[in-house]
Amino acid sequence: MSDIQKIRRLIREEIKNIIGEQDGLDKLDVKLPAQAQRFLNKAVSAIKGANLNRRKQVAALAKIVDALGLDRRELARYITKIKREL
Repeated sequence: MSDIQKIRRLIREEIKNIIGEQDGLDKLDVKLPAQAQRFLNKAVSAIKGANLNRRKQVAALAKIVDALGLDRRELARYITKIKREL
């Protein structure tokens, strides 16, 4: 399995876990700067509003992860931290 497929699988699992919880990310108690929060909300709204299937949603999320410059190990570490906080 290639690295991209592994990342996609990890992202899919996390999306399913987060969607399954009503107030999942609210428990993290992290305050983002207003500008970052605004653009994040716009991106999420655009992805949800486009009525994309799951595969395309994961592709959009993968592009965001790639743009942040996270490698597979870093992403897995952050996923573990997020799971622990939830």
